[in-house]
Amino acid sequence: MKTIIKSTALVLGICAGIGPAVAEHEQLPSLVIEGSAMRAGAFTTAPDSTGLKDTASLLERVPGANVNRNGPLTGIAVYRGMFGNRVTSTIDAAALKEAGPNSMDPPLSHYPAALTESLTVHRGIAPVSSGIETLGGSMHAKSRKGQFAEGEGIETHGVGSMGYSSVDDGYVGALMGSIANQNHKLHLSGSQEKGGDYTVKGGTPQENTQYDRNAFSGGYGYQRAGHEFGLNYSNTDLGTTGAPALPMDIAYVKGGLWDMHHNWDLRDGVSLKTDVFYQKMRHLMSNSILRGGGSTMMDEMLNRTKVEAGGLSMALSMSFGHGELIVGVDGDQSNHDANQTMNDTSTMNGGNGMGMGMDTLLFNKVERDRYSVFTEWSGSVTEDVSLELGARYTHTWSDAGQASGFMNTANKAATDNATGMTDMNAFNAADRKRNFNEVDLVALLRYQASSTLDVEVGLARKNRAPTYQELYLFTNNKATGGFADGNTYIGDLELELETAYQFNLGFDWHTDKAYFSPQVFYHYVDDYIQGVDTAASDASKAINMMGMAVGADLQWNNTEAQLFGVDLEAGYQITDFVRADAGLNYVRGMRVNAPTGDKDLYRMAPLNGRTQLTYENAGWQGSVEGIFYADQGDVAGYNGEQKTKGYMVLNLRGQYEAYKGLVIATGIENVLDEHRFNHLGGYAQHNRENGRVAMPGRNLYATLGYTW
Repeated sequence: MKTIIKSTALVLGICAGIGPAVAEHEQLPSLVIEGSAMRAGAFTTAPDSTGLKDTASLLERVPGANVNRNGPLTGIAVYRGMFGNRVTSTIDAAALKEAGPNSMDPPLSHYPAALTESLTVHRGIAPVSSGIETLGGSMHAKSRKGQFAEGEGIETHGVGSMGYSSVDDGYVGALMGSIANQNHKLHLSGSQEKGGDYTVKGGTPQENTQYDRNAFSGGYGYQRAGHEFGLNYSNTDLGTTGAPALPMDIAYVKGGLWDMHHNWDLRDGVSLKTDVFYQKMRHLMSNSILRGGGSTMMDEMLNRTKVEAGGLSMALSMSFGHGELIVGVDGDQSNHDANQTMNDTSTMNGGNGMGMGMDTLLFNKVERDRYSVFTEWSGSVTEDVSLELGARYTHTWSDAGQASGFMNTANKAATDNATGMTDMNAFNAADRKRNFNEVDLVALLRYQASSTLDVEVGLARKNRAPTYQELYLFTNNKATGGFADGNTYIGDLELELETAYQFNLGFDWHTDKAYFSPQVFYHYVDDYIQGVDTAASDASKAINMMGMAVGADLQWNNTEAQLFGVDLEAGYQITDFVRADAGLNYVRGMRVNAPTGDKDLYRMAPLNGRTQLTYENAGWQGSVEGIFYADQGDVAGYNGEQKTKGYMVLNLRGQYEAYKGLVIATGIENVLDEHRFNHLGGYAQHNRENGRVAMPGRNLYATLGYTW
């Protein structure tokens, strides 16, 4: 992999390819931060362990970013307090859709880290060209596909890696190889990851945290005379995998993604880029596959879901007025279905007790289509001033088929009302078609105050239409897009789209040996979508009456919100072989004009940061890393969010390039075996009474990687 050098980007070797000396021999992903102060060669991160499973884990090293961790392979992207569908994530330019309504398979989990080439994150305000609905930011993962030959003849390239982690007795193995000449390229890759429940302080297992994933991909590429074409297929096969913060675990996620791209150099500074994707996946969730039955009378619960989606994007780029003009169109379409079944086998009812069972078509023929056009210009206004202006219009259309369901009991008539039949009938009688018109506007001004200082000011207006869960969850349920707050929710067909007004101010100071880049931001979100207390649904009354309720009954609704904070990165090259790097993040999310004691937004990360001291010389590298999270007492009242205590963690890492391309790495994470809880994690088995899911204890790991 070649180091990427841009005026506002740095490539970070995350695992095996650390530092300039071995930058050509990276085994695990690179991280490209657009808009970052960091300069190529200024610093790189230390090798990571095989605990880095999904690509989302890389976000913990990005200023302002984080991860909502609902399970070992269920990492939901977070940026400056926004998460889930508010953050646009693409995989090889595909707007991948989740197979499950509870985000057990978020987009960045599709590729294991070992098969990911890079993750690009736009720091600050995301440009309109970076995707549809980028209200919360945008990030783009790119898989490994090899490279064309640089000279005449046939070349082979590849990467292989394996690793072991003690905290979950887990292992990973991955291999990618390509064969190519200057015009043609073939590539194949595969990986396997498997581990048990990880242990917390003292060696106690954290239940429902095992994982099992196989992945493979293959493709063909062609380039000649200004054309570059690629056709690729990637397949994910998740086996029994825990999701401890959700009501159910993963029995399987199966399916694949086809993606095609074509880049056409039309000469004279004009180019056309086209991307097409098609996705089809199946998903089965179960509350008994790892937990030995549910926690309520209705013991066994299954949810079978599927998604079929596709999309197209085209962008024409050309030189225009001391800069670049991009004009493009985007669109995607997705269909979702979810069928939930429950059977009472609880011992408290003698195995069959009341003879209760339920079969509910929770989401039936749900469709969500987006059609979008945009234009963006970026270039120089004067020698010291550059400007970026962008505008995007998106039309979002959604609809849902009729819901259906029944409770199977000895007295069905008496329980019709108790199972949400009134909710279902009202939903089926309503007009479920919704249309949303979204407008995104972005203006960024960059000023080079001196050879060492740049200043950026940004303003934006961004929209987001409601998700299908927020609209079409017809009765109280926990299928909330990975919200994981211990509550049940009901949708609202009358929801309005969110409108965010954004401000960003950044400073970028850099010398040959040091850098310092703080950014402050403020977002006001009109019609922010969150849950509100409700007892209006028929199902909520019945669930409470039957003693089956866990948490509050909430309904998605529009409110007003504001988010503000600061994130920064800094570093200093102490000697030729020693450097220090640090980062700090703070965000506060609040409702506007909220009831007393209920102003804070849900799942806001507390003040956090990391520092790292790294030594690198003659193929050797070692680092000492410290991570801290402060107490979080600013918690949402409407959904009963719990406060968390802060913690500090010490990590030790090292690696050695024994031979050109052959890298051995080892380390200890959580050296002091701290007992800690992640505020962005959920509650054990989706129940606040169980407390939060504990984070892993001490972990010893070793990895071996080879690149050719």
